[in-house]
Amino acid sequence: MEDELKKEMLRKIIHVSGLAYIPAVILLGSEIVASAVIVITFIAILFEFQRKRRRTSVDFLLRDYERKRIPGYIYTGMAFSIITPFFSTEACIVSAVAAFAGDGVAGIVKRIKPELSLLSFIMPSLILTVLLPVNQIYALASILIASLFDGRRWEDNFTVPLSSAFSYWILEIFFG
Repeated sequence: MEDELKKEMLRKIIHVSGLAYIPAVILLGSEIVASAVIVITFIAILFEFQRKRRRTSVDFLLRDYERKRIPGYIYTGMAFSIITPFFSTEACIVSAVAAFAGDGVAGIVKRIKPELSLLSFIMPSLILTVLLPVNQIYALASILIASLFDGRRWEDNFTVPLSSAFSYWILEIFFG
């Protein structure tokens, strides 16, 4: 179990590094970041085809089901390839917070104390959004909605960012 926890910690450190997307989208704008995300996702897909043919240096990080199917980083890239060009910067920011901070922290906590999984998704996300240029009420609602998709049957690397971006966007339309 200890080796599994160490591997999960490494996976989640990589996961949380996705928060670099936030300053990129703020400083460079959605158009440039969208192009970069789409290119990186395309490269990741090509890498995945190669990985399926022979072992690579990242195989040890993949879960058993990811070795046989599509790994989470492809789903994350696909989600942000949709989100970045089509949603507001604020929706992109909240989506990244939910996907990288919320899901990242919850992934570690659920290995240690599963009953704290939901709280460990919501709290870091909310704390982080306070520091960012987003509507706090919309962010709270979007994070709560996204937390419902964390660790469910669906691929949460896809559904968490999409659900948070979509819900933030809907709130912007109706109340913004």
